[in-house]
Amino acid sequence: MVWGPESFVGGHPTLDFTNTVGGSTRERVEWLVAYADLVVWARAAEVVDDDEAAALSALAERRPDEAAQALAAVHRQRDALHRWLAAAVTGGEVDDADRARVADDVAGAHRAARLAPDPTRGPAWSVTVDDAGLALPGRRLALATAALLAGEERTRIGLCGRCSWLFLDPSPSRRRRWCSMATCGNRAKAARHHARASGERGGS
Repeated sequence: MVWGPESFVGGHPTLDFTNTVGGSTRERVEWLVAYADLVVWARAAEVVDDDEAAALSALAERRPDEAAQALAAVHRQRDALHRWLAAAVTGGEVDDADRARVADDVAGAHRAARLAPDPTRGPAWSVTVDDAGLALPGRRLALATAALLAGEERTRIGLCGRCSWLFLDPSPSRRRRWCSMATCGNRAKAARHHARASGERGGS
């Protein structure tokens, strides 16, 4: 998987993380199939740097069972987060188990993190490979989730009406409907055009 700009339309690492799999309104496609996929994505998303990515890859090779467990935990973290945020955005029923999972992930990340000496320069909370091992990507993403939920950006989270990806809507009207006009927006327009054309042929 090559992670190009079209893969990062969420506007925040937390939302891009939830978008690494298909949602409930489209065919489910899993892109983080192996721990190596998680490392490649995390590097592309700038969740980890080159040295950290290399350290995680080497650690996963030495401890494949632990890597598989860490990947499974990331899947659960991501899926609960997506369901919880999607329910909040749409006004749907929130699953208490999903909300508890998000809270536990954030709390666990803070327990593993250290407060930065100077929080005015970079992230206030820091967690390293030495602190978290193979759980580092998940821990970093949980800290990013906490930061998102603590700020005003949380009020701008939107849900794509076609693919269910999450994104930040910076527009004043907050009427953005698609994760990207280049993908879902154009597909929706094409579907409407096809439906109109089919209706016209059927009525002639």
